[in-house]
Amino acid sequence: MCGIYGRLDLASPQIAPLEADRAAIALLRHRGPDDEGHWYGSRVCLGIRRLSVIDLSTGHQPMFNEDGRVAVVYNGEIYNYIELREELRSRGHRFTTDSDTEVIVHGWEEWGEKVAERLNGMFAFAVWDERRRVLWLVRDRLGIKPLYYRHEQGRRLLFASEIKAILAHADVPREVEEKGLLNFMAYGHAVAPDTMYRGIRKLLPGHAVRVENGHVAEYAWWEAIPGEVEPHSEDEWVRRVRSLLEDSVRRQMVADVPVGAFLSGGVDSSAVVALMTRNTGRRVHTFAVGFEYGGAYNELPDSRRVAAHLGTEHHEILVKPAQLPEMLQTLIYYFDEPFGDAACFPTYLVSQLARHHVTVALTGEGGDELFGGYRRYRADRWLQILSPILSRDHGVLARIAGAVPRFRRLKKLVQAGGIPDDATRYSTLLRVFTDNLLQEVIDARLAQAAVAYDAVAAYRRHLATATGAEHMTRLMYVDMKTWLADTYLEKVDKTSMAVSLEARVPLLDHRLVELSLRIPARLKITSRDTKRIFKRAVADLLPPETLQKPKHGFAVPTDPWFRGELRQFAYDVLLDTRSRQRGFFRPEIVERLWREHQTGREVRDSHLWLLLNFELWARRFLDAASAVAA
Repeated sequence: MCGIYGRLDLASPQIAPLEADRAAIALLRHRGPDDEGHWYGSRVCLGIRRLSVIDLSTGHQPMFNEDGRVAVVYNGEIYNYIELREELRSRGHRFTTDSDTEVIVHGWEEWGEKVAERLNGMFAFAVWDERRRVLWLVRDRLGIKPLYYRHEQGRRLLFASEIKAILAHADVPREVEEKGLLNFMAYGHAVAPDTMYRGIRKLLPGHAVRVENGHVAEYAWWEAIPGEVEPHSEDEWVRRVRSLLEDSVRRQMVADVPVGAFLSGGVDSSAVVALMTRNTGRRVHTFAVGFEYGGAYNELPDSRRVAAHLGTEHHEILVKPAQLPEMLQTLIYYFDEPFGDAACFPTYLVSQLARHHVTVALTGEGGDELFGGYRRYRADRWLQILSPILSRDHGVLARIAGAVPRFRRLKKLVQAGGIPDDATRYSTLLRVFTDNLLQEVIDARLAQAAVAYDAVAAYRRHLATATGAEHMTRLMYVDMKTWLADTYLEKVDKTSMAVSLEARVPLLDHRLVELSLRIPARLKITSRDTKRIFKRAVADLLPPETLQKPKHGFAVPTDPWFRGELRQFAYDVLLDTRSRQRGFFRPEIVERLWREHQTGREVRDSHLWLLLNFELWARRFLDAASAVAA
């Protein structure tokens, strides 16, 4: 696992070395503490910070082909590199390392841009072909590894694994992109390709950028579109899921360093750990995190049960409220943008814990999106059916729900009830700031942008792409294209890489993803259960209590935090003079949201969390002259 950086000069026939190049590479050290490399070609600078996982001794980057005309910098892991290497050797290519990186170099020579389709793995990489003067940037199918870029027409193109490396160039303006801000306020995360920074884009999953003769083109190189289901028996689907899952876990355990796993005690991570134990003669190191609040906020009893059942070497850590203010500001630095998923706290802590014992950790991300783990899929299906009835009384229901204190989920359902449009209704279930509240809180100078803002655009586009599929499969597809890539995978990548830990996601093997989109929805979600087909596929591996445990997600106690441990810190940040004068939000509305939460009139922790993250980000990246210094 690594951090990559590059600069392509579009204006000059010969690139000049800059101190900013070295500074940008240095800022990625946490992603790769083991090695550093940089190289200047005729027009390009390529840089790398490497975390050594495979071929520890000879995997130095940038890596080149035999005549030095093709160079690559690469972040990720290719799990089928041994098969590809043998195929390329049979075609006459000579390898000088045992690294998976070299497969990309020779694969480019042999197959050109088709090489991406041959790769099974997680990756973000850049290929420079000196002979053709072509730069090629690629991001993996699901967006497991990030890649950002800034194209300045006719001048240069900058790219990096993290935005802070692009900001190492002092002439890159730090201006807030209005759409990026509104996306964050609506959903709590960036919605790719937009970021919070004007002019900096996040490459979409399964996309590439080709730069040739000064022309910059971004295009999709992979897409899995759900359509008609395949007519297999349930037993056959179970067999196929289990077979691919076993193969994916086996492949992703390959490393020249210690490998462990995150274990929440849910079905997904537990199944991964169970298959790991079958693939090794040693006890698997597992890592879990909980909260001092207990109850729904503490998954440690669940993870202990699974660890005992599988006989793992189990490690635990508790989130302590006293850590919150300092840790929040630390995470702001590593994320580069405001980030609304409070589960980044426990994920960061469990990553720290794991890094003391292993260099690679397998996780259970992706199971809910592939196999129907979220209860909202079933809720939206009922709302769709009842829409004609609910629309008649929607105003009355909304007033009643509004008069009832708290009950956040009920109010969400009422907001979405009666909306006939699938994209608008489903996105409403996921919103933090509704359109009305967003227009209330946003400052007057951004009011026009807020009124024109289309929060449903991405949902509408992805649902249209999956028109031929069953309704609940379409919702899973939308989540795969939005929340999975922009929140959950972003969270795991940034928090694990902050401590130089490589996180792998075997449930997101692209073959398993493509298979899941062909499984009938009725085999995933029933009237009484979620993830039916997945649970059947792993039923022999896990304790019955784990398979029967209701889905409740990774609950983070932000609600009590804002009335307790975070109260003074959050108040001092949200309502001090600097925040009031920043000019993005109306102070009186922020103060109203604060009062509503403190009195218990409403549950406003999600709104306050976004506002707090934005202000801390602005202080770190907009205000400070040395905003990207560690």
